[in-house]
Amino acid sequence: MDSWMPSLFAYLAIGAAGMLAHLRLHRALPARLRPVAGTMTSAMVGMLAGLWVDASRGHLDLLVSLCGRGLPLGQSLRWHFGLLVASNAGLVLAGVLPMLGLARAGASGGPRRASIPTLFCVGSMLAGMNLGMPLLMHGPGLPGGAPGLAWMLAQMQAGMTWGAAAALAVLCAAVRLPDVAMRAADWRRG
Repeated sequence: MDSWMPSLFAYLAIGAAGMLAHLRLHRALPARLRPVAGTMTSAMVGMLAGLWVDASRGHLDLLVSLCGRGLPLGQSLRWHFGLLVASNAGLVLAGVLPMLGLARAGASGGPRRASIPTLFCVGSMLAGMNLGMPLLMHGPGLPGGAPGLAWMLAQMQAGMTWGAAAALAVLCAAVRLPDVAMRAADWRRG
């Protein structure tokens, strides 16, 4: 087995765990704070479509060659945003499509209610995709291996799933804040 295979499987497992965390957190949220159904899937498909455009321009080969060099985080992010323009745009545009579909369907109050959580989730996925590769490459206990397209995609997908899960975790915490404040006020009075 090649030396990079264990790290590829580790990144795929991290991505799968992020998807499970996202699903669990999505179910725990009240309906009014949930991103529109299909946001994560649409954003991932949009990113892959954008990646195809970036690859056709030759940007992907350059980025893959830079991935294993251990660049500082800031420099790595500049390369990601500069070379994966269509991937980043595809993620954002496709991520908001389910929300636009809900607005077109005329759901009363739904589009407005769902817009903030959906945009927050899409933004977190964008950050996670671009941070996934540099952070996971330097992650504790994960071998770097010889980078390649599959290796880079697994890291980007893992970053996207955990970005979405992090957004939902923040929304879950926001739901609990009023309860915590009320309990603290009751405790002070009592």
